[in-house]
Amino acid sequence: MKAGCDKQFRMGEEKAEFNQYWYSPHTISAIIAEVLHHATACAFLSTPSLYFALVCDPEGTGVTDASASVAGGAAAALAARSRLFEFDRQWEKDPGFVHYDFQRPEQVPVQYLAAFDYILADPPFITEDVWAAYVQTARLLLRPGGKLLFTTVLENHTMLESLLDAPLFIAPFRPAITHLTYQYVCFTSYKATRLARVNSELPPEDEKIMAATQMANDLRESEREFAAQMRQRDRQGEVPLPVTQHHNAPSTELADLPISAMKWGYIPAGLTVYANGRTTPPANSGDHDYGSVYREVEALRVMLENFKRLIDLSQKHLDVLLRLQQKCKKQGEGADSSAAETALLAAKEVFAKTLEEMRGIVTNVESSEARVSAENGVAAPSYIAAMKECVEAYAAVPLQKRWLNELAADATRKFKSPVFNRMKELLQRLKEIKRQQPSWTVAADATPSS
Repeated sequence: MKAGCDKQFRMGEEKAEFNQYWYSPHTISAIIAEVLHHATACAFLSTPSLYFALVCDPEGTGVTDASASVAGGAAAALAARSRLFEFDRQWEKDPGFVHYDFQRPEQVPVQYLAAFDYILADPPFITEDVWAAYVQTARLLLRPGGKLLFTTVLENHTMLESLLDAPLFIAPFRPAITHLTYQYVCFTSYKATRLARVNSELPPEDEKIMAATQMANDLRESEREFAAQMRQRDRQGEVPLPVTQHHNAPSTELADLPISAMKWGYIPAGLTVYANGRTTPPANSGDHDYGSVYREVEALRVMLENFKRLIDLSQKHLDVLLRLQQKCKKQGEGADSSAAETALLAAKEVFAKTLEEMRGIVTNVESSEARVSAENGVAAPSYIAAMKECVEAYAAVPLQKRWLNELAADATRKFKSPVFNRMKELLQRLKEIKRQQPSWTVAADATPSS
């Protein structure tokens, strides 16, 4: 690793507020080898550990034969053409950093449209709404014929294929993520090469699951070959369908035109070129006030966002508690055991404070929803019951890996989804208020009324 890179990315630093979990070093090497084998320009979406593994050590390709220097040169070229799309600004000084917010998936700097032949994504959350945003961004960044590699839970396979409207292969290699309680898999839009072997870090996979995975991949390979044959078939004598007779020039005529040579008559909404291609759009001048209802709804969304963040933080607390409990059992009696028990008690106190904060948010959300309901005359939604159930589930779960895995799955399906759906409703409500009620600008030097 080059000097200074260890200051840019440190494996031991994971931010709970951003739901950060890092791959193991062996997993990072395997995935980077896969990317290097297929990519000339890669967009790393929310995968800083992989991006910095490439740019900080472009010659560390794992090749030991005479072609090592050639592979190292290819890795260096790939690193120079790759970018990290990431929300956490701690790495913004890196020249390849591009600030990315999945809640604004279309806001991609224009110079990166169709600029990459490989997209690697690992969102901070595994829900469909979050993945839909990442897929939308991937479509903007990917060149025609480009390749995709997604890492998430196996249960998301069908959902991702639906979002992409394309088949996804399940790689035999499964990534190891040290502090994550549930197992991820790698999905690729092609048959994996460097990820075609199982991960030696993980326990052997069940033979039935391996057979089912192979069957699923074979089916997708057959579908792909059939589609390729249909595209290459002799079309002599065929009459085009009416809807295809009036198309403009084929997109293939524009495929090789560099984006720098295009002259934009206008820039669509969300595709603004930011300064240096990295910073967020400038804020609107002046403060806009859309009334008390708008402020109430906006504050409610902030509370729900904080509640979602605390769910992830609680999961991390439980992981820490489980490791400390196991450590106490192994050490038995002695000085080391006393230190571990002290750490366990301290971790329990921190976890208890997090639960109390979540209960406080639930109380405030109930009050806020009551005020919003009074304004629009609509009954308060029922998602608050899911929030209460969530808090008590985390408070009562036994410190056993099986129960923590089940709770992690429930956190997404039963607890986060209702909260996120309500956040989307509130966002729509904010947009409606803006359309219905013109804003007025509050002057910076205005004196508040008494």
